[in-house]
Amino acid sequence: MAKKFVPNNNDFAIAYYRFSSHAQSDASIQQQRDAAQKYAAGHGLQIIKEYKDEAISGTTDQRPGFQLMLSEIGKIKPGALIIWKTDRLGRDRCDLAIAKKYIRDAGCVIHYIAEPIAGDAPESALMEGVLESMAEYYSRQLRTNIKRGHLYNAQNCLYNGHKTLGYAAEPAPEFGKDRQRYVIDPVTAPFVQKVFEDYAAGKPMVEIAKELNSLGVTTTRGKPFTVNSLAHILNNRAYIGEYRYGDIVTPDGMPAIVSPEVFEAAQKRLILNKRQGGQRANGLTPDEAPRFWLTGKLYCGKCGTPMQGCSGTSSYKDTKHYYYACGTARKKKCSLKYVKKDKIEAIACFMLSECLKDTELLASLAVDVVAYYQREHEDKGYIEGLKAERAEAEKALNNLVRAIEQGIFSETTQTRLL
Repeated sequence: MAKKFVPNNNDFAIAYYRFSSHAQSDASIQQQRDAAQKYAAGHGLQIIKEYKDEAISGTTDQRPGFQLMLSEIGKIKPGALIIWKTDRLGRDRCDLAIAKKYIRDAGCVIHYIAEPIAGDAPESALMEGVLESMAEYYSRQLRTNIKRGHLYNAQNCLYNGHKTLGYAAEPAPEFGKDRQRYVIDPVTAPFVQKVFEDYAAGKPMVEIAKELNSLGVTTTRGKPFTVNSLAHILNNRAYIGEYRYGDIVTPDGMPAIVSPEVFEAAQKRLILNKRQGGQRANGLTPDEAPRFWLTGKLYCGKCGTPMQGCSGTSSYKDTKHYYYACGTARKKKCSLKYVKKDKIEAIACFMLSECLKDTELLASLAVDVVAYYQREHEDKGYIEGLKAERAEAEKALNNLVRAIEQGIFSETTQTRLL
């Protein structure tokens, strides 16, 4: 049998307001507050505390104001909780049931300003349940419509609300009202080009970030540049015109800001710096990297992680020794001991020499080498590939000329690009 509800015998009231950024037709926080004050005055109630959550969806209960209200209601023990509508508490019936139990156990009666729920009348429970179901239905329907809209935008390479430095959004009325497409931003695009060109030319990310910050340039979130934010830019294929949304990838789906050649040069340097960064972490200098020819071919026998080259000095600091170590051993995640470089490489050379003594294996290798040569040098696909690259280069050049003619780039940028 359900516990009998005993309301608090006082005229104290608390109020909760929520406004969702996804539903602009909702009453604003101020409108809800004004209505709550008017309702309290008309029903002999005194609002002693207010809680609010602005621009937070009702589909989650992780709302600061909402959680604070639930944690304090048992201590304050007001006679009434005033809210605009049922959906202000939430749009998930499970969350609503839990929240209302907290409120009920605190002896508080919920007062709805804009919904016809008649207090303790028998039909009030039915009406309240219907309104809760409608709130959840609205939330799910809205989520479905948003996903459908995003999918349509992605299929047509339209702006989906994702801000990208170097691009702006302009109306695309041919796809419907409020649809937008990506266009090159003449203000920020030159900075993106400079980031790629400077990094491909060898300038460190730290220096590039300092230079951008000194010029007052910020990320799309309005924050200063860091190495991480620059890495995100340098890895973004949108700058060579590739539109991407989830599993939908469309080459040439948006205007390119960086040439494929500069983008590829930046990618190669990212890979090189990543490898050299790992070598420096293992105590190696860049000129020592070629020493470890088994890198990428040798794997830990315990955990399967690729082995990495590393070095160390003797106790007298006069001799340097080289080893292969499990990639996770240095993080204490694998117990495999370091293996001397000369020893493991000698074993690998011995095994190779033994394999080459097998005449059948030698013949098989010879066949594979001939097939590789024919595939790389006699296959017409290689020539066709070169033709395709040339066509892409001509297309990029034509796009650049049109961009210069339209005045997208400044005179300084035009001179540098030409």
